[in-house]
Amino acid sequence: MAILRQGKTYWILAVKDFELSLQVPSLNSVPGGVKMACGSVVLAFLLWTSLQFGVKFSLTSPTNIQALNIPALSRTYNSYKTFASWPILYQQRSERSIQKATKLSGLPHVDDESINLSVKFSESNLGRETRMENNLIRSNTKVRQETPQHGQLIESYPSAEALRHGKNGLIATKASLYISHKHCQWYGVDDDECGAFVMSMEMNTTSLGDKCAAQYSSSASCSGKYRSIDGSCNHENHKAWGKVHTSYLRLLEPQYGDGIQEPRKPVRGKSLPSARLISTGMTKESDSEDTSKTLSLVQWTEFIEHDLVFTPATRMVHSGNPIMCCRQDGSFLAPRYIHPACMPISVPNNDPFYSKYRQRCMNYVRSLMAMRPDCHFGPAEQMNQATHHLDGSMIYGSTVEKAWALRTFANGGLSAELKNGREYLPRADKPLQQCQVSSNTSSCYKAGDLRVNLHPHLAIMHTLWLREHNRIVEKLALLNPHWDDDTLYQEARKIVIAEIQHITYDEWLPLVLGSRYTKKLGLRLRKTGFSSDFTESLNPSVSNSFATAGIRFRLSMMVGNIGLYDENRNTNKSLQLRNNFNHPEAIEESENLDSLVRGLATQTSQKSDLYYENDLIQMLYKDDGRFGMDALSLDVQRGRDHGLPGYNHYRKLCGLPPGRSFDGFLDVMSKSTVAKLKSLYAHPDDVDLLVGAMSEHVTDDSVLGFTFRCIIGEQMLRTKKGDRFFYDVPSQENSFTEAQLDEIRKSTLARVFCDNADDIKMMQPNVFVRPSKSNQLVSCSSTDDIKQPSLSPWKEFLVKSS
Repeated sequence: MAILRQGKTYWILAVKDFELSLQVPSLNSVPGGVKMACGSVVLAFLLWTSLQFGVKFSLTSPTNIQALNIPALSRTYNSYKTFASWPILYQQRSERSIQKATKLSGLPHVDDESINLSVKFSESNLGRETRMENNLIRSNTKVRQETPQHGQLIESYPSAEALRHGKNGLIATKASLYISHKHCQWYGVDDDECGAFVMSMEMNTTSLGDKCAAQYSSSASCSGKYRSIDGSCNHENHKAWGKVHTSYLRLLEPQYGDGIQEPRKPVRGKSLPSARLISTGMTKESDSEDTSKTLSLVQWTEFIEHDLVFTPATRMVHSGNPIMCCRQDGSFLAPRYIHPACMPISVPNNDPFYSKYRQRCMNYVRSLMAMRPDCHFGPAEQMNQATHHLDGSMIYGSTVEKAWALRTFANGGLSAELKNGREYLPRADKPLQQCQVSSNTSSCYKAGDLRVNLHPHLAIMHTLWLREHNRIVEKLALLNPHWDDDTLYQEARKIVIAEIQHITYDEWLPLVLGSRYTKKLGLRLRKTGFSSDFTESLNPSVSNSFATAGIRFRLSMMVGNIGLYDENRNTNKSLQLRNNFNHPEAIEESENLDSLVRGLATQTSQKSDLYYENDLIQMLYKDDGRFGMDALSLDVQRGRDHGLPGYNHYRKLCGLPPGRSFDGFLDVMSKSTVAKLKSLYAHPDDVDLLVGAMSEHVTDDSVLGFTFRCIIGEQMLRTKKGDRFFYDVPSQENSFTEAQLDEIRKSTLARVFCDNADDIKMMQPNVFVRPSKSNQLVSCSSTDDIKQPSLSPWKEFLVKSS
């Protein structure tokens, strides 16, 4: 790579069409002698190049390199505009990187024929995997029913359409790797520069071109006054923004070990420390209770996470079978049985828990890849199987087929099963696949999101919102008997989504980010009238760092012992989380639904830190055996799989100085925590984002440290201001009226609990916070203490024709 550097000053040699250009950033701060010396070196190099190759050259002065950096942010983030520009700045940095790689690397031009050859080679390679996959099936290397690996599969279950798009993403990534090997390594170009070089190449002349264009098309036909089910058509000029089965957005360039797909490498050495070693080395040994926050806060975090995020795992390309990356006894597979999508987690010999059971290998299958939104080749991107909008997709589904499968097509209702006069979610189509159960007769539910059965509190939340939709539908039908099924369904869906949005931004977000920080971001909701927040140029797509790391803070706040509370908020019974993963039938037992709802509003959560319940770090998806999996290890491994840069890079992005040594982290961490990091990682840049951010002190009145507050705040800003259908946006074809908005603003999770539980009499107005003098238990029948939105503004008055 022809880049000459002196301190912070770079001279970059660019080659294009046999003309070499010297790009010289500002030299004002460089001493005159250094300028002359470096200039002499550059000119000598140019003269030699000219004599050797007959290349013409000229001197140009581009934008200063520092202009490519994201502006440093203050700790207060006084304006959302900097946040809103991050994806744009990333795109600009990517485009500059591409330009630099294509013009400056001196690499030969890669013509269309070579690009097509790379795709064909990738496709033929996949074809050759058939034999290997058949061998895996014959050798019984598979995920077995009711095992922890089965539970892991349920949480990352890919749909048939996701697999189809994922295959295209895999072909694109493998083709990118082929281009990298053939056209970069021979010339000694480093991996990151090669990744940018490959990103300059378009798919349009290959068999992938039409497929990618169809998926990310901005010319798709959009009609109708309601929000689409699949997330498309939210932006008139970018119709694929937020659409299901598209890639996550990046805030920073991905870091892959080979520039394309391999997990990132440490600064020094061959590989990062095992994710399981990080889990055991960093997690605290004693819990830390948050004395004011309830489990409702944790559960709502998971509920909206599932609305915004669903990362599916890869399956066998030819058979569609799930992939197993370890032997059934917990040892490593022989090399010939390791699928290319495997990235298993190594468990140390002296592991404090798993060594007792001789477990050396923890299953991890890489996430499904997606084609890049610009339809170029380049580093791997991962797919979101949910829509990228806060649009109730976990209730209604993210595809038209799923949405239709959940409807009754009578009076606007969602399908439900009546049991003892109460509505429950309908039965899953394939309970043996979608729950860790041994019988088709076991309770296993169907909802808009496949993860509905993961644990009792999540199944409860889905049940309450199913009932909320059907409750609203009944009232709308009484007000407007002339409305047909689809109008009732769409209007109720629209109201439910508005309620979810209002609860998220009015009740949940100020507690998670802190009320002052929420206000500084401009995310405090209006009390009256409409907002002018929507920005057509703001991409609402979920960032990979939010999906893979930021929103996962909730796991550290979960509890292992789930209390069952009576009407007086006393408990003498409980459920053990480890015994109820993907076994939701407990919610149907006598009075358990109400007891669990009261528990959500009463039981305190853990603090957001590096303490995780044993139910999550050694008993996750436990079957009838003695152990399960480790949620923290899986999350760390997923971050590496997705090419997330290390924690230090996100510190810098958010406005903190990068730690040049581990002691540089002391501005947001304790000495003991920094000492742990130093004992596990060889360099500050190696620290994983999730680990570093969860190690930070909680800031102000939030539940998060500095970096995660920044990443989550950035996402929630784009989620609101980049959504044309957000409930308080005016001037859309079907915007709410001001009278309707006044009613939506009365929505609280407390009212949803009161209206949709079986027989709860008392509730506090803010269920995210424990009952207290300022948040006292009041009667559910009191609409003054817990306001109840009225649907009367939705009544249509028909004008009779004369």
